[in-house]
Parts: sequence; structure tokens; C-alpha cells
Amino acid sequence: MKFSQATLLAILASSAFVSAAPAPAIISEQTMVKREDINEVLAILSELQNHNAKREFLSGDELIEHDKRSDSVLGDLITALTNSGIIGDIWHILTTDEAISSSIKAIIQSAIQTAVVQGPALIKAIWNSGLLGSIFNSFLNDADLRNAFLNVAKSIFGTAVNLITSWLSGSSSSSTAAATPATTAAKRDVILDGEYMDKRDLASILSFIVTQIKDSGIVSSLINKVLADPQATINFLTTAFQTGLVVAQEIYGWAKSSGLWDSALSYIEANAGTWAGAIASFLGNALTKGLVSASEIDNATGSSAASTSTVSTRDVAAAAAPASTTAKAVTTTTTAAVTAAAAGNTNALDSLINQYGTATATAPTVDTGNLANNLNQLVGAANSAAASLKRRNY
Repeated sequence: MKFSQATLLAILASSAFVSAAPAPAIISEQTMVKREDINEVLAILSELQNHNAKREFLSGDELIEHDKRSDSVLGDLITALTNSGIIGDIWHILTTDEAISSSIKAIIQSAIQTAVVQGPALIKAIWNSGLLGSIFNSFLNDADLRNAFLNVAKSIFGTAVNLITSWLSGSSSSSTAAATPATTAAKRDVILDGEYMDKRDLASILSFIVTQIKDSGIVSSLINKVLADPQATINFLTTAFQTGLVVAQEIYGWAKSSGLWDSALSYIEANAGTWAGAIASFLGNALTKGLVSASEIDNATGSSAASTSTVSTRDVAAAAAPASTTAKAVTTTTTAAVTAAAAGNTNALDSLINQYGTATATAPTVDTGNLANNLNQLVGAANSAAASLKRRNY
């Protein structure tokens, strides 16, 4: 089913009078959506409305077959929204709509508490939404999960010395670019011809689509369908977390009650190259503040889902670019003195690493006796750190 230009204009006109329609997300001036993609979304919505209208007159096998078809069409709607590039805007409007936000929040809570949402998908959404630092901080302050979190760091780096070295070394590779989560698989194309929606028309269409979703009574079904798909879950939860519909402490409590953090930590450990920069940044700052000790990291125990080989300093530096996009989330505020010391000695540390080599896959034999007693001096004064690295190679 394809809507004509006149039909689209009628939709735009009618949506202007829908006073209850929430304001859509801000749309970029440089990007637009194809009219044919919007046509597909509207056609699917129309089909869903027809299905809903027939349902009350069906029973038995006919009702079962009808519901199967409706579920399939719901999947088609999610695909069409994704392909059009507007799904992120739809999630934003829905999760900020006061009339239904509490219901959506309850669905998210249930999905996390019953482990419908998977640990890896949850931690990815947390990363994308900028809440990773808050969750890491909760790990550190949780007696039940503190050791497991530190054991992941130990699995990745081998020792606290390697973690500190990686943190200071990777700081020179940090980027100030804002995080760009792969949330909505946006397919908005640069305007080429009249086949693309005007920005003002698109804003009205978004409001109309959301109103149709609400009026059709498919909000719950739509979100539950999304949460059954790990990739779609990441996209949806990222928006829900970014809009503040759900806050970090709520996420943490729900996920802990269902055991999702165990699988999330195992996922981080198994994908060390991606997460090493974030771990080093967070724990490096925690070490300087005395929130964790070197001996705690070195002596952390627990089951290891990943290889026991450690990540080299250069591996972490290479991973620093993607990890740094979440720097605002994974770093705690450091003192000016520590920040200046780390920045001022990065070149010296890089020089030492080039001269004496990097941490190996086998845990190095380092005398950490003095380090355990005076780690803050090592981190606070990079000269001490450089001297420690140099002595290790004599």
C-alpha cells in the first residue's frame, strides 16, 4: 500500500490539530528521510489498525492465526522504522511522553528483572548512553560485585602496575569527540531531490506516527517485541537511558536482582580489547583517590570467562580511541595535580615503553612490595612511575 502525495499532505494537516501529540526530537538540517520509507511505515500502521479492528470478532484457531500475523506485522514495523532512520526519534518521543512513560518504564523494569534483556546488550546500551561510569562506580561500592569487577581488571591487565601504565600511556590517545552510539542505524540521506521529506513535514509525520502507535494500543506490544531482539534492545534502551526515563541506580538494582551483571562482566572480560581503555581510565582514577588499592586488583579472584592473557600497553592505547568517546562516563574527577602529572609525563612514559618494551601476555615478575605501600605517589608523580618502569627492565 502506497500513500499518495495528497494523502501525505492530509496526514500532515490532520496532525497539526492533534494537541496531545508530543514534540518530536530535533531533526538535523542536513539529513532527510525518503518519502517511500515513510510510506512503508504508514502502510504497516494502517495494516495493524485493520488487524486490531478484526480481532474482537475472532476466536479459536482464527484468533491464533490472527495474532501470529499481527506479531509478524509488528516486526515489519520495527524493520521499516529502522530502515527509514526515524526509529531513534520515535523512541525519544515515546519515552518522553508523560502520558505513557511510566508504563514504558515498567516494561523495561520487568524485562531487566526477568532477564529478557541480556547482559551484553544491557552493558552496551549503558556505554552508549553515557552511564558506564555510574555503573562501574556501583560495582566498586557493592560488596557482592566489587571483587568480580576487580577480577575482570586483573584478567585484562595482569597487575595494577600494568593497568596504571596503560592508563597513563593511553591518555595521549584520548579524543574529545562526543560519543556516537550505534543506536538507531540511521539511514537518513543527504537531500538529493524531491523524494525526500522536508524537515518541517518530517516533524509532523513523526508526531502523527507516534499518535497512531498510541491510538492503536500497540505501545506495549511494540516495546516487548523490541526487547526480545538483542540489537534492537541496545537501540531502544540507549534512548530510554539518555532521556532519563530510567536512571543508573534503578538499572543497577534491577540487573543485580536478575544476575545480569555476571554475564555483563563476562562479556567485558571476553572483549577486553574494546573495554580495556574504559576499565583503565576508571580504575586509574579510583587508585589515585584511594578508592581501591593495588593489592586488591593484584589479589582479586573469581571465575574467568575469557583468556588469562593480559592486554599489552599498546593494545590499550589502540583501544583508547573508542573508549575515550565515553570518557565523561567512565572517569571520575581527578585533582588538578594528578591530571597535570599524567599529561606532563605521557611522552616520557611512551619513550620508556619504546625503549624497554611492553607488558607481555605472561604476567611480568615485578616487585610490587613498595608499590602496594605507596601507589598514590607513583600515580601522582609520573617521574616515580617512569623510574619504576625503568627499574623493571634492569
